[in-house]
Amino acid sequence: MTVFSIIRTFFHRTSSPRPLPAGGQQPQVPGSPPATVADHVPGRSPSPSDDRISSFAGTKGPAPQSLTAGSFELIGLDEIKEALGERWASLAARASELAEQGIRRRISDSDLLEVQGDTEFLVCFSKLSPDAATGRAKQIAREIKQELLAELPEFSSSLTVKQYVAEIDLATLAESTGSLADRLVFTLRGMRLEADRAILNYRRLLLKDFQLLFAPVWDPERAMVNLNRCVLDLSLGCTTLSQFQAIADPDQMVDTLADIDCLALTRAIEMLHRHGRGSNVATLLVPVGYQTLARSATRREYLKLLASIPEVYTPFVKLEITNVPARPNVDQLNSMLLAASTVSPSLTLQVNGNASFLPSLDPEPLWALSCNLSVGQLRNANLKTLGPQFWEFAKRNGLRTFAHNANTIGLALAAVESGFSYVSGTAVHLSQDVPRAPSRLQPLTFPKRVTG
Repeated sequence: MTVFSIIRTFFHRTSSPRPLPAGGQQPQVPGSPPATVADHVPGRSPSPSDDRISSFAGTKGPAPQSLTAGSFELIGLDEIKEALGERWASLAARASELAEQGIRRRISDSDLLEVQGDTEFLVCFSKLSPDAATGRAKQIAREIKQELLAELPEFSSSLTVKQYVAEIDLATLAESTGSLADRLVFTLRGMRLEADRAILNYRRLLLKDFQLLFAPVWDPERAMVNLNRCVLDLSLGCTTLSQFQAIADPDQMVDTLADIDCLALTRAIEMLHRHGRGSNVATLLVPVGYQTLARSATRREYLKLLASIPEVYTPFVKLEITNVPARPNVDQLNSMLLAASTVSPSLTLQVNGNASFLPSLDPEPLWALSCNLSVGQLRNANLKTLGPQFWEFAKRNGLRTFAHNANTIGLALAAVESGFSYVSGTAVHLSQDVPRAPSRLQPLTFPKRVTG
């Protein structure tokens, strides 16, 4: 008996047929494809899909125990069906076609692709381990989404390409009835559902455990604190965060970080309300991630929340856009800054030391530039890696400059001597649970800056 015959026999072992209800229709499990009588008749001929999957399993060795399989699903096509009207059917069909073509181009010749309906695609990976296949699937999902949105911008506000990869025990497939392809799909869906539940639990814990602290920001020239930088403290959920990052897809990660940004803004306003008294209020520098503003859906929700802040507090809230890529799309960044500035003027943009894109940036929406001294090469006390573009852009456009995370005396002194308008970090003042009111501060042994 050949390997193919053994696997085929193994996969198509079925239990005795169960009587069908009146009308000849098998009861349906929610979310499952329609069952057919042939699915439950012992000895039925395998479908072409079954033959392909069985043949594929046979290539894994004489006695394969498992398959590394994954699924890709287009989510969100229906959300704008009404808005697109008659165009929706042709656009959705084109999206499905582009996704199938894109997946085929990105898997190897020895991998197997099965199309399950218009929006779901099953892939069996022939040579990749589960971890390698997961990384590859994330890359494919990200690239497919970019291709779809490039040709079909109509779906930009709703489309998500969801991927999931798992190692499937062949014995598990043999325990159920139905076609082999359906059993593989059902197994993946069940495992994906369990993973989604874990993701939701980790996400809940992250949103519950993160803390918002306030780092007093020092003005060396005036020896005063009149700003507080909001700092996200995820130390209580650091294990949860690493577990969440390991299993969440990029869109889930962006959604969660956007929710944290919204919660941070809300808590900042709560602190202003509870501790602000008349003129004794320091401005808060509130962070919002680049990824939150780069995606239209999360940007819309965040700016909607920002616009709802009572007018009495708006003068004391300044946004700082963080996590900007080293090489962003400058046109997209300019558009993003313009959109945010219509709701919150005087933006601060956090960049790395060698922000070569700055000369192409529109400075109009900006109030300040900032950099994180704890990142990479900026940790050295001489700050030599802080590129001239940073200073030239700030000076030419009259922008203030922030140095964050000056956590050693050497870094803090170097930041002051370099001419930063504001400096914060543990060497200046420890972060605290409530904002520090405007007050004089002469930390440690810093010399007073002499101005000409």
